Amino acid sequence: MAGNRTAKRVPPEAADRPRVTYLIGRLDRALRRRMGEALAPFGISITQYTTLSVLHLRGQLSNAQLASRAFISPQAMNEVVQSLQALKLITRQADPSHARIVQLGLTPQGLELLRQCDAAIKQLETSMLSRLSPEAREMLRDSLAECVAVLEDHARSAAAT
Repeated sequence: MAGNRTAKRVPPEAADRPRVTYLIGRLDRALRRRMGEALAPFGISITQYTTLSVLHLRGQLSNAQLASRAFISPQAMNEVVQSLQALKLITRQADPSHARIVQLGLTPQGLELLRQCDAAIKQLETSMLSRLSPEAREMLRDSLAECVAVLEDHARSAAAT
């Protein structure tokens, strides 16, 4: 019977271990939930926190650059920027070299809020990594960075063809 094919059986030791992609997905969901909880007392979202963090690390950026680094569309970033500007956490200044480009930066109030949020997120990260040795933490960081690099390189190569 052609329709009654049997599937290859997975060895029991492999079936007991979830795929890395599945674990990363679970980690992403759990981490986003916990980050949202950690940031709630400060009245900002994960996207707003990411935006403040990127501005702090990268200096003044345009809306498009910021959107790319915060993993959202330029349209969504425009809404985030408007909300952060209304909260007086960021500034908008015309780029001296190009009148149509607006550079975004942190206000002193934005920097202070970022410092407080960073402390809460650092506490969350410390808790998350508490069962790993310092060596395992470094290996995890390096391995995740390498995975990101491979996927981003692949995406750039695919876009170039």
